[in-house]
Amino acid sequence: MADTGYNWGSWAAVTKSGTGDWTNLDIADDANAGSAAISLDGLAAINFGLAIVEDNTGAINGNVTIAVLRDVDGTNYEDIPGLAAAQVGSPYKFQITPVQNDTVYIAFAIDPAQFGSSVKLWIVNEGGQTLTTTVKYQTATIPVAS
Repeated sequence: MADTGYNWGSWAAVTKSGTGDWTNLDIADDANAGSAAISLDGLAAINFGLAIVEDNTGAINGNVTIAVLRDVDGTNYEDIPGLAAAQVGSPYKFQITPVQNDTVYIAFAIDPAQFGSSVKLWIVNEGGQTLTTTVKYQTATIPVAS
């Protein structure tokens, strides 16, 4: 019988902008962090899993924005309004509210067919406290029918 359906790989840490795995990265209040480019070439699906931890430092008074930035021309990516005075754009994004002294887990998926050859993930922390973040992903391919 032919191999059919989605073949899911193992979960792996996303690479931070610059270098290194995105595990246990502290993001201060009113700061942000992003990933290196994540290739979508040859993928049928991609899942993302995030852990956002507040270590009981203080009260939460805002949200965290998670954005998926599309490659717009092979070199540049969409921008998130508000990160710099000159930045404009409207990437796919959503917000979550961190919880004091707790870990909030977020899972979401994107369709590589709709997002092009690569994306970057970006987190903007406006939650009121430094948050420790981990970002992982899992990809799937569909084998050629035999």
